[in-house]
Amino acid sequence: MTTKSYVKASYRTTGMPQYDGNPLIEALPSILTDIDVVRYVGNLPPKPDSAELELPAKLRSHGINRLKDVVIPLDIHLELEDNFSQLIRYGYTGRQPFDPATIRSRIPTKGVPKFAGFKSSANIMTLIGLSGMGKTTALDAIAKLYPQVIAHNKYKKKIFIETQVVWLKVECPHDGSLGGFCAGFFASLDIALGIHKYSDIVAKHPSVSVMLTTITQLCKAFYIGAIIIDEMQHLNSRGGKDREKLLNFFVTLSNDTGVPLVYVGTNAMLPLFSGVLRNARRAVGMGEVTFDRFSIEAPFWKLLVTRLWEYDWTGQATPMTDELFSKIYDLTQGNTDFLVKLLMLAQRFVITEELQSITPTVLQRVYDDQMRLLHKPIEALRSGDPDQIADFEDMMPTKDQIVQMMNYDLKRRANRANMSLYINNVIESDVNKPKVSGNPVVPLNVSSNIHLAADEDVINALQERGWVDENSEW
Repeated sequence: MTTKSYVKASYRTTGMPQYDGNPLIEALPSILTDIDVVRYVGNLPPKPDSAELELPAKLRSHGINRLKDVVIPLDIHLELEDNFSQLIRYGYTGRQPFDPATIRSRIPTKGVPKFAGFKSSANIMTLIGLSGMGKTTALDAIAKLYPQVIAHNKYKKKIFIETQVVWLKVECPHDGSLGGFCAGFFASLDIALGIHKYSDIVAKHPSVSVMLTTITQLCKAFYIGAIIIDEMQHLNSRGGKDREKLLNFFVTLSNDTGVPLVYVGTNAMLPLFSGVLRNARRAVGMGEVTFDRFSIEAPFWKLLVTRLWEYDWTGQATPMTDELFSKIYDLTQGNTDFLVKLLMLAQRFVITEELQSITPTVLQRVYDDQMRLLHKPIEALRSGDPDQIADFEDMMPTKDQIVQMMNYDLKRRANRANMSLYINNVIESDVNKPKVSGNPVVPLNVSSNIHLAADEDVINALQERGWVDENSEW
């Protein structure tokens, strides 16, 4: 059963002329400073105290799960928050609710010529990176800085009874289908509104085109501020069956409704934008925020390892050494998800086996025995060989995948150029040279009289004319 949790609109000016006077923007929280973002996005659960460390081993093993809740704000979180803040606010500038163009654009257009006065101000932001680097966790934390639903009643003595959905998150269906996306959208909207209404649309089995039209109308009706589309790499699973249709629908939806979009996925989603220019162009509207793995020299990697190392339930805290630091990187290759898994498994192993502390030998044993499923991708990352990393499409660094796509495109262009040269040469040959059958194997010296006399030696005549090679091996 769902419950409504709307926030009553409270308006505040921003000082920006393009924002002030728009109730959809003034109802949003104040624009945050970097210090505020660090304070709100970061999450540091309580570290184990002396009383917790005295608990039985089995209970302490439960405490280790708190490592998964740790969020250390990094510079990329600040970049992501700033982009998301601008994306939503600027997207609303083209949807001033009291503007006649906006009012007309919200009227259902079935059977009526589409009103051409509305101009979208929406952008598209792309969040892309390696699997396990915390993309979704970071974006969820930043989206929750905003109330999801705001209820309006009156704005500056004007009646303004509207429900504003600030953001909506839809996970791309595992099969990348149009119908699956529609079902996910309706379910997410119901959850946000605390009702059970729009999910029933799917149960009536309407056509996909009807559902897509309904989505467009709902985006306008609820002034949706941004749609976050997660797991975009799933669109590749259909082999192109619905991929182009969905991508085209996303662009059309953003243009028609003015709703900004956020594409989220692993590096495996990059090929989605390699073929259609307008999809690629729109996908970088707000820039590309990339979550790649850390290098061992990266200061943020050292910060992350140091802060996580402070959460120790073994009871025998070990100081971080250069040897331990190097070993941790070797076994995780700068992937934050692998890092958390390694530290959790190592602590459980020490507690279960009643060892004194975590050592490089312990880390290696845990990696060998309990992380075997990750050996191949980690070994591929360790090798640095693009061909090995390419076997794990969502693990390939973004820059390497782009290079691979560019190389493929250059090869394809080269093949096209070669074919073009070949065709041009053939055409030129056809125009400027007499036609001959087969490829000439000797220089042509075509006689003005191509006809053979009745008593002429045929073989000698053909050889003289260059039509037969006397020394041919065929």
